Amino acid sequence: MKHRRFNAGRFALSGLAVATACLWGLDARALGLGRLTVHSALGEPLRAEIDVTNLTPEEASTLLLRVASPEAYRAAGVEYNSALPGAQLQLVRGPDGRSVIRITSTRAVQEPFVDVILDMNWSGGKLVREYTLLLDPPSATRIAEAPPAVAPQISAAPRAAAPRSAAPAQAAAPAQAVPPVARAPERHAAAPAQAPAPAP
Repeated sequence: MKHRRFNAGRFALSGLAVATACLWGLDARALGLGRLTVHSALGEPLRAEIDVTNLTPEEASTLLLRVASPEAYRAAGVEYNSALPGAQLQLVRGPDGRSVIRITSTRAVQEPFVDVILDMNWSGGKLVREYTLLLDPPSATRIAEAPPAVAPQISAAPRAAAPRSAAPAQAAAPAQAVPPVARAPERHAAAPAQAPAPAP
């Protein structure tokens, strides 16, 4: 694996030399390429963008983009990835006025890196440039893009309502005074009648 990476780096340098040779003798203000940004992950269809510098309206109107042929890959000693057939290259101008070359594929990339040789032609010249695209595992990409998790707020359980104290018993109504019962007048027993005195 290390030997493979070393070769990829060597071929990247050779690709840069080829690009320099193609630009030699052209106007310094001619079309140029800048930073590469990969937007896809391993196991996904390829999505990447390359910044375009010093692009004139005439160059933009006549620019032809394509991935180099498998024969060109073999001639350069670079592996032609199985995801490259059918890959689309498109010149896109963003809302900020910046131009990029958008690279997309319909096939998923199954290797951690892909060598892409761009073949560009326009009315004023030609440029061949090689890029090595490094792809991270999907899990790493998702972790990087996922927002930090927010710790759930644990609310204290509501306290049980204290039992209400029994309402004070209503004061007993004062006992109604019983009116005195009128007593019947006392009747005096009649004195017993005296027996008549006996006759002499």
